[in-house]
Amino acid sequence: MSSSNETVKPIGTAIDRIRRRQLSLALNIGIPYFAAIIGMFLVVYLAGPSVAAVNIMGFPLHYWLVAVAVYPITWALFIWYVGKANRMEDDIEQEDI
Repeated sequence: MSSSNETVKPIGTAIDRIRRRQLSLALNIGIPYFAAIIGMFLVVYLAGPSVAAVNIMGFPLHYWLVAVAVYPITWALFIWYVGKANRMEDDIEQEDI
């Protein structure tokens, strides 16, 4: 045991801060993302024939929107989110030092 006067911050508070910040980020990104995806499906469903009439490289527009466009958007958002979450953890770690 050491008799130094150093103050050691409890690890639970840092974990709670990380959890709160990451949850806030996830909700601020996730809710609009899912709303946009649902909105895209609704537009395709409600517009029906007018969306199907537009062709891009031989495929109807609704194929591109529903089957192709979703994935690059999701991956880009995922990569950005993981980087941001890691930076949050690093920032909190630096605050605790």
